[in-house]
Amino acid sequence: MMYFTPVETTFGHLTLIHRGTDSAGVVAILLPKTKKESLQEVKSRFPKAEQGSVDSLIPFKGMLIDYFDGARVKFPIDVLDLSICYPFQIEVLKAEWSIPYGKTASYSCVAKKIHSTAYRAVGNALSRNPFPIIIPCHRAIRSDRTLGGFQGGLKMKRRILEMEGVEFDSLGRVAEEYVQSSLDPLFDYFQSPKYLNNFNGTF
Repeated sequence: MMYFTPVETTFGHLTLIHRGTDSAGVVAILLPKTKKESLQEVKSRFPKAEQGSVDSLIPFKGMLIDYFDGARVKFPIDVLDLSICYPFQIEVLKAEWSIPYGKTASYSCVAKKIHSTAYRAVGNALSRNPFPIIIPCHRAIRSDRTLGGFQGGLKMKRRILEMEGVEFDSLGRVAEEYVQSSLDPLFDYFQSPKYLNNFNGTF
């Protein structure tokens, strides 16, 4: 059984799709829209989902609200059901998750971190990211520092990055100081037991 939980944010009506279990089991995050548009998307993509929530989602919802209010939040991924993704995509999403708040990285940078030269495949994996915002695919950009694509459109992508403090040059490219040249050692640190055991959602 699938459930949907609406979350009101300053960007609009965001929706969590989940299995309703104690571990949350979030299978999709629908980006902010109007309430009417969000309900239409739920009915279109998850026609059998019923509205409902579980206690384990309460702090997660609070983090989403805080994030869109401008707080520096690092989301946990233990509430996500990554089993719905294919193996290569899981690698890409975990690497993308390590890009810090207020920074960006190119698709090729993400590919190199997972020891791949399949830059286009990385882009495709991110374009199908079921968990936008939590897995921050809005922080993935092209090597020329232009924005690339985003499920919510480029206007929303830029708005989110600017909310995080990212600046742009006169040509609309991400300013160089906001681009990560490597995901080391952040990626390895975020995968470490020390980080995961002590993670509290903020930094």
